Amino acid sequence: MAIWLLPQTIGFSNGGYLWQFVSQDIWPAALRQGDWSATLDWYGALFSGQIWPGLVQTLLLTQIALVLTGILILAAYPFATRALAGPRGRWPGRFLLLVLRSTPEMVLAYVLLLLFGPSGLPAVLALALHNGGLIAFLVANASDAEHNGPQARPDDPTGLKRYAYIETPRRFPAMLALLFYRWEVILRESAIMGILGIATLGFYIDSAFEEIRYDRAFLLILVTAVLNMLVDSLSRRLRRLARSESGRQLQ
Repeated sequence: MAIWLLPQTIGFSNGGYLWQFVSQDIWPAALRQGDWSATLDWYGALFSGQIWPGLVQTLLLTQIALVLTGILILAAYPFATRALAGPRGRWPGRFLLLVLRSTPEMVLAYVLLLLFGPSGLPAVLALALHNGGLIAFLVANASDAEHNGPQARPDDPTGLKRYAYIETPRRFPAMLALLFYRWEVILRESAIMGILGIATLGFYIDSAFEEIRYDRAFLLILVTAVLNMLVDSLSRRLRRLARSESGRQLQ
């Protein structure tokens, strides 16, 4: 409906530019000419030169950020919980996690880019800090809710023993579920980090648009979408496993 309500502007008044984009620009010239041999060569060259390197770099960046996020959660959430940091001592930790979860990944990446220079390190740290702060904040809230609930006991251990034997085992299944939920988000943001000069799929997509090669950009976007759907499907299965494991522990 929105397309029909567009004003009479160049390209939409007679469908010129829009139809050219859909019918010609996003398809390689060899395919439009019916040259199947040249079309296969074009797809093969794009796969070996951009798609495969971009996939590898995106997945590596994603997995490193995912592992670092998990480490950050385990290290940060105790400082924001009433059971481990105390009623007053938890507020600095909660404030820090609130800042991290409220700051977009791209803003953190740009700041870290100024500190560390152009590399994959700013992207990994930005993704880990934002997502780690978000999940650690939720884990700390769950700990505080249980600390005041019926499961709290006056003879529970304190300090490091409570962290290692009570809090972390109870939070771990839910933490994994949240981590797998953010996995697809981290993957998507890793691809977008290509605009910072990191050779992910987003880097090649941005380069294709700069060179006005819409056929390359369309295929790269399609590959990125398929990769996100695959990771999202896998993460949903892993979340179900984590929730079932959490239910068994509560029984």
